[in-house]
Amino acid sequence: MYFEDLSLCVEKDNVPRNCRFMLRSSRLEEALRAVAITTDVPLRQTLGPSFFSADFWPPGNVPHERSYIVSGTVDAVRVKPAREFVETSVLPAFIQWAQDLLALPLNSPVRRTKQVFCREFEGRRPRS
Repeated sequence: MYFEDLSLCVEKDNVPRNCRFMLRSSRLEEALRAVAITTDVPLRQTLGPSFFSADFWPPGNVPHERSYIVSGTVDAVRVKPAREFVETSVLPAFIQWAQDLLALPLNSPVRRTKQVFCREFEGRRPRS
């Protein structure tokens, strides 16, 4: 199932004043819209060690495909290089991964099973 338009739902944890989210949801939305990805994309911005992970879920408990994204935080003093890395490296790689996955036939074994995309920044590993 495809949505006519992108369905991006953002949930953000409360973070201390000395922390910032590494991923700007507006940048993610721009990147997805630029290549016309119109799947359901829940985004969870969390206080924790998860840098950037995206789980592609085929239809199952909901009747459509989803890419569930989790992104973490860095200390405020490191937010500029973290965001630059996200915008110049992580998002383009994620978009290419998503495009390749969605280009597969609907009955492809790869597209019919959960797939995972993960990236880290300065040793901050996404949760498994």
